[in-house]
Amino acid sequence: MKRGLVLLDPKEIAPDELEGRITSLQRSLQQQGVAAALIYGDVYRSGDITYLSNICLYWNEGVLVVPSTGTPAFLTKLSRRVHPWMHSISTIKDLRSGANLADLAGEFLGDTRSNTIGLVEMDWWPALLVEDLQGKLIGARLQDLGPIVRQERKSPSPSELRLLRESAKISAKSVAVGLDRSSTNAERAGRAELTARMAGVEDVLVYCHPSTDQADTVEVLAEYRGYWTIAARTVFKSSPEWAPLLCQAYEAAEKRLRKGADIAELRMAVSAELSGSTIPWRIDLIHHTDLETCGDYRLPNEETHPIQEGSVVGMRLEFAFADGTQAVAADTFEIDRDGAVRLTNDLPQQAYLK
Repeated sequence: MKRGLVLLDPKEIAPDELEGRITSLQRSLQQQGVAAALIYGDVYRSGDITYLSNICLYWNEGVLVVPSTGTPAFLTKLSRRVHPWMHSISTIKDLRSGANLADLAGEFLGDTRSNTIGLVEMDWWPALLVEDLQGKLIGARLQDLGPIVRQERKSPSPSELRLLRESAKISAKSVAVGLDRSSTNAERAGRAELTARMAGVEDVLVYCHPSTDQADTVEVLAEYRGYWTIAARTVFKSSPEWAPLLCQAYEAAEKRLRKGADIAELRMAVSAELSGSTIPWRIDLIHHTDLETCGDYRLPNEETHPIQEGSVVGMRLEFAFADGTQAVAADTFEIDRDGAVRLTNDLPQQAYLK
């Protein structure tokens, strides 16, 4: 359950920008001959819904229905008692609650015979819900719209970039408060979460764990105004032989991070630095739209796509050890015409703390 601060602040995202997101989607639906788009979300993955409406799906699940013309509606299993709050923090005026999302969709869409209804990223919908929708939307053809919303989100506007930069500062500061060598991991986790919560995040994931018996890792993913960022550092208690390798490999990957680069290029850079090492490792490049799920809900082959200018991404390097522990270094970067700008720059640049 998300339990952080949720705001709709016109000084952060102007009302016409939010309206423009819906209008852009509706224009695309009209061009494709689709009567309505349905966007599914749950507490684990609801970034598209937040982007279009500013709704925070803090628990349970719901569907945002965007007709090709007219007013969107949010259908949810949440109680009606949360409607006043959702009205106050979102642009959606039509809120409908019930035990069955397919029933609610059928009631909203009415006669769907011969209509095409689009499901955004249909591959990630619960199969039973898709079957139920097909049974309720008599005569309609369900069409997979793919990542139609997420593709828009991958090019942040100036106002979104400001929020992503603030989110990155929060992630960095939350890691920084846990870099004291004398602290336990439980103490680090508490300080990191407190720092993020006091900064006004909607959600935060904190991982503080051993990295062999010679080090500890502090990793934070924070959601601020719907925008996720990542930061991580490893704190050393002694001087294991793998410590400089972590830093060298991370720096090599960072040097290759720029527009047009892909994950294969970063892997080659890390592999060259770790030639001869037997430590299993993994480098990952996660677009800010996928940090919400730590990259688990990326579409097939999506991670192989070259990075576009204007993107905001998280880069994460992990060493895995025989005792089952890991060491992690991570930052959030903005990709501009000249390369990669580290947004989590409140942290020491080194991948580890000596």
